[in-house]
Amino acid sequence: MSKLKLFAATLFVLGCIPVFAAPWLGVTFKKSTFENHLALDVKGVHPGSGCFTAGVVSGDKIIGFAGKPLADMSQITSVIGGSKVGQTVAIEVLREGKKIPMKIKLTERPDDISSLTGSAIGSKMAEFGKNFYQNADKRKAKPKATLLDFWATWCGPCRKTLPILESIYAKLGSQGLEIIGIADEDLNTLNAFYERQHRSPYPLYRDATKELWRRYGIRSVPTLMLLDSEGYIKGVWSGVPNQKALEQIVQETMAQ
Repeated sequence: MSKLKLFAATLFVLGCIPVFAAPWLGVTFKKSTFENHLALDVKGVHPGSGCFTAGVVSGDKIIGFAGKPLADMSQITSVIGGSKVGQTVAIEVLREGKKIPMKIKLTERPDDISSLTGSAIGSKMAEFGKNFYQNADKRKAKPKATLLDFWATWCGPCRKTLPILESIYAKLGSQGLEIIGIADEDLNTLNAFYERQHRSPYPLYRDATKELWRRYGIRSVPTLMLLDSEGYIKGVWSGVPNQKALEQIVQETMAQ
């Protein structure tokens, strides 16, 4: 893998992630233009969102926000980031050539939005159980970012990924990065690999029932998943990562 690629390069979810309940509009979109300014082509609308209640549909084009033509994304994120669930914002949509003003009541962003985006990106990671089999004492109470590694002892690319993760952890672990290795093999196999082949310095978790694998559609190993400080999934990719690119995106996430 020559460089890091996030699967949601052109598809976004309008929302923000503060410490408390996160308000959002609840749409996915692709950027376009209208009358020489930014517009958002709506691709999907979450059924529990204020946009859905107001009547926004796939195919609409959002052309205005808070009484002004849409200029850039900060115009939306700054307003939503400073708002609370239940507050109302004004948008303007273009539908079949007609401009339609709408009032959108901000709703709470649900933890799982995979049904809307078709991807784990944007959803909140489920809580871990008690199946940490090594280094459980190294869990961080409030990591700035978390990198999950879905791996297997028999996987050659996984073995190539382990020293990359160890190197990044050695550099950024003390600055707030948490890494968790997640495997589903039997405990004897996992512990033997840890003792004889690679003593990963970060916490290791056994997903015995493959609950996490199924929930997030993990189909190949290694698969890496990057979470922000609130546990929301920022990126998912498979294969041996480029260390420099991975370290850069991790540092950017930690700084947010």
